[in-house]
Amino acid sequence: MSEEEETIGEEPEEKEEVSSSRTLVDIPVIPFEPPATGDGRDIGEKQGKLRNAIMERVSQTEMGKFKEALKGHLVTITLGFFLWKGSTMTTNTRAVKDLDNLMKIIFDVLGKGQQGLGLIEEDSYICEVYAKKELVENQSEEGLRIIIEEYEDEDMARTLKEFYAKKTKSTA
Repeated sequence: MSEEEETIGEEPEEKEEVSSSRTLVDIPVIPFEPPATGDGRDIGEKQGKLRNAIMERVSQTEMGKFKEALKGHLVTITLGFFLWKGSTMTTNTRAVKDLDNLMKIIFDVLGKGQQGLGLIEEDSYICEVYAKKELVENQSEEGLRIIIEEYEDEDMARTLKEFYAKKTKSTA
């Protein structure tokens, strides 16, 4: 008996539903050289450049919608870094930037710090991160993409809200 004949008349297996995140924010920042923390100097300047690059691509209205959509939500962040590999005519260290140093600047800019956009309530609201870097041939393709999706974990949300509620009361 063939496999097809064996499955005729059988009930299809119940497929387990997989809950998926929903995209709340999607910001491509291209062309732009993604900044990295590097040796730790000029971090504020690098954060400012990234913040300005995002603000050039996202209207105030959109930014307001993003803030409202993210308010109180745990998030998954997906980051894509597109690094120009340079040419034989240039000495280029862009392609060798460390992923963790690229991510740190973005997290700071997404948060509430001095150069922050205030999109993420607290760093601890980031529950899942996906990041990749890839080389691009042309400098015009260099940049980054930030995707923020809702992350669902009721226990974590409750724990964080209780923690920050207590923290707020003790500083008041």
